[in-house]
Amino acid sequence: MFVVVTRVKLREGTGDQCAELFRRTNPELVNDEQDWLGAKMIFDKESSIVTVLASWKNTESYNALSATPKFQATMREFAQFFASPPDITLNELLVEMSPDSI
Repeated sequence: MFVVVTRVKLREGTGDQCAELFRRTNPELVNDEQDWLGAKMIFDKESSIVTVLASWKNTESYNALSATPKFQATMREFAQFFASPPDITLNELLVEMSPDSI
């Protein structure tokens, strides 16, 4: 499993708007993606940095989706909230723990 980590500094006061856009657009983007496992959006209000953690079975599926016109158009919608370019990394999940797993 892989986690695509996207971090970006937002313009002041746009965290809620960015979250709403994510809630509205992400389901349609990933609805037909069999290798997409889930996502979390977290926000550090002190630094105005939003982080999206998207879990995928493999990086090829994410790379294919991110190259589509639909994905690119959605990212252009998000850009209105960005105070910096997004930093995107693809990370292999080495350990996952939950109360049920320990």
